[in-house]
Amino acid sequence: MSLNNKEHSVLIPAAEWADLRDVYRQDWPKNAYSFNVLENYIQLARKDPELCKRGVRIWSIDNNWREHGIYILNDQTGDAYIIRIDAYSIERKELFQTALNQLDLVSCDEVIFREKTAKKVTQFLQEQGYSLENKYYPAQLYHLSKESSLKLQLRERTDYIIKPLTLADVEVVESVWLYKRKGTGDVLERNIKHNLSFGAYHRDTGELCAWVLINELGVIGFLYVKDNYRRQGLAEYLVIHLCHVLAKQGYDATAHIVDGNTPSLKLFKRLGFEAIEYDYWFLKAEL
Repeated sequence: MSLNNKEHSVLIPAAEWADLRDVYRQDWPKNAYSFNVLENYIQLARKDPELCKRGVRIWSIDNNWREHGIYILNDQTGDAYIIRIDAYSIERKELFQTALNQLDLVSCDEVIFREKTAKKVTQFLQEQGYSLENKYYPAQLYHLSKESSLKLQLRERTDYIIKPLTLADVEVVESVWLYKRKGTGDVLERNIKHNLSFGAYHRDTGELCAWVLINELGVIGFLYVKDNYRRQGLAEYLVIHLCHVLAKQGYDATAHIVDGNTPSLKLFKRLGFEAIEYDYWFLKAEL
C-alpha cells in the first residue's frame, strides 16, 4: 500500500492522529463525520497496536495539516483496500489537487469523500478514466447530540437477548449487506471485534434476528432486521440502545442513510436525527 508520489506526502504518525482529529472539532457538528472517522481509527490503533504495521496509514501533503486538515487515509484490511480523502478547508484547491494526485487508484477498491470535496473528487476520478455510473453512492449523514440521545426512551425487552455481536455473526451480517465487495468480511470482523455493536438474539433458539454496529467510518451502520422479525420495534430499540451507550461514552450519534432507504430515514428522523451533509463512496469493483 503506497501513494503515487511520496515526494509530496507526509506520513502522520498515529501518536498525532488526535491533532488531526481536533481540526475537525471546529464548527461542530458540521464536521462530525470527519471527526468520527479519525476518532474511530485512533481507538482502533489503541486497541490494536499492530494496526499501522499491517496496513493503516494517514498521509498529508505537507507539515501544515493542522491548519488545512488535508489528509489521505489508506486502510488495507485483509482483502479490502479503502481510501478516504478529506480537507477541512476547501479554499486550498491547489493543495487538495496535490492530494488527489497521490491517490493509489490502481490498487484500492473504494474511495470515500465528503460533499464539500465531491465536485473535485468526481472530476478527478473521471479524468483518470473511471465511470461513475452504478458505482457512485450518496449517503446523507444524520446527527443526534449526546444530550438528545440520553432523552430517548428505552423500554426494557425480555423477548430477545440484547448483547454485542461476536465474530461468529460475521457471515450472517455480511450475507445480507447490499454493498458487499471484496474484503467486506474482513472489515466486518474488525468492526465487530473492536467497535460497539448490538444484536437481538431469539431467546429460545439463539438466532440472531437483528443487529446494528459502528462501522469503520465511526458512524451507525449495517442496521438490519430479518424479515420474520420485522414490525416488532427491534431496529428502533437497537438504535436507541446504541445511542445511549455512545452518549455515556461522551459521543454524539451519527448515521449514514443511503438515498432511497425510506424505512431508515423515517426511523432516524423520528428519533430526532438531523441531516448535516451528503457523503459519497465510489466502488471500483462490480457489486
